[in-house]
Amino acid sequence: MPRAFLGLSVGSGLEGLDAALVRGGGVGLALAPRCERSVRIPFAPAVLDSLRPGANRKLHRSDLARGIAEAAVHAVRSLAVQAGLSSRDVFAAGFLEPAHPAGELPVSWPEVAARIAEATDLTVIHGFRDRDRAADGSGHPITAVADFLIFQHDREDRLLVNLGAVSSVLFIAGGTKIAKIHGFESGPGGQWLDAILFHGSRGKEQADFSGKKAVQGRCLDGLLARWLEHPHFARKPPKAVGPDAFGPAFLQASFEFARTINASLVDVLCTANHLIARSIGDAWRTLLPPTTGPVRVLLTGGGVRNGFLRQLLGQQLEGLAIGQIEELGVPASARKAAAAAVLASLTCDGVAGNLAPLTGATAGRLLGSIVPGDARHWARCAAWLAEQSGDLARNPRAA
Repeated sequence: MPRAFLGLSVGSGLEGLDAALVRGGGVGLALAPRCERSVRIPFAPAVLDSLRPGANRKLHRSDLARGIAEAAVHAVRSLAVQAGLSSRDVFAAGFLEPAHPAGELPVSWPEVAARIAEATDLTVIHGFRDRDRAADGSGHPITAVADFLIFQHDREDRLLVNLGAVSSVLFIAGGTKIAKIHGFESGPGGQWLDAILFHGSRGKEQADFSGKKAVQGRCLDGLLARWLEHPHFARKPPKAVGPDAFGPAFLQASFEFARTINASLVDVLCTANHLIARSIGDAWRTLLPPTTGPVRVLLTGGGVRNGFLRQLLGQQLEGLAIGQIEELGVPASARKAAAAAVLASLTCDGVAGNLAPLTGATAGRLLGSIVPGDARHWARCAAWLAEQSGDLARNPRAA
């Protein structure tokens, strides 16, 4: 009988919390997940103000955890009402923290997970990246196995392009086995664009979601060439964008170069969009395996709102059919939440949730820390976990 899992995710944009209800038959890597419903709950103004980079923190650390958890609880209850479910009908919940937050956040994510469990009675599994990092991985891309299970197709080759805080690619050949998928973080993304606009405007503007400012500028070939010399682009996979890879020093040098050629802020922003599209195009042409059949490109992440970036991507991926994951029933904003639900199911089923060749970890690992729900809910999960662990000892199943 299909099991129901809830996925919760705080995106790196820190605008709110996404939740998805995923149901699927099968166990472990035989799971056939389907995202049935999703919802986005914006954070309260006080939470937003405390999470904004460089903001004057208005909330105590524990109060901030409470505020984030309240958005999660609201999301859980909204999905439950829409689907006619109670907490007893949900097997477990997965909680995915921001992948690339802008700077250090004063948030105790374990406390957020504990508060969600306390308020919903659900068993919550969180901290998926931590175990991969403990095994010498980067923690990125942590959702590759989940994405494979959600988006695989028997015949069609698919390229998932995530336009999130950083940009990433995941290639899933039609009918392939999970060990044959390829993916990595190709370069900077929306967080970098936000930083350019924020610092370039001296804090007056936060984001150019639609690309309307960037399209007013011109691509600076000299600046683009300098950016393409960044070591990240020459590195072979597995690779992830480090927290300081395109940070303040890189931005400062970029602004100084722009001033020497009398370039404007919109010119720098335009060139940055070109770099993101170029990094994805180069990744497709040089670092991903060749394909002989048609390839379907599926865009995800907050960057799908950026029409200018989508236009540039079309030029870089000329000849490929470009769509969005909504076509497959998964809203772009809900992809990570859906992946969190699948990661929770893999942990419950005793299956490694990371893909070591992609993250750089020494091997596949069971991911996450478990926060038990109420007594009845945890008893059911614990019994299932014990059964799967017994099977695992006799017949190891790892991604």
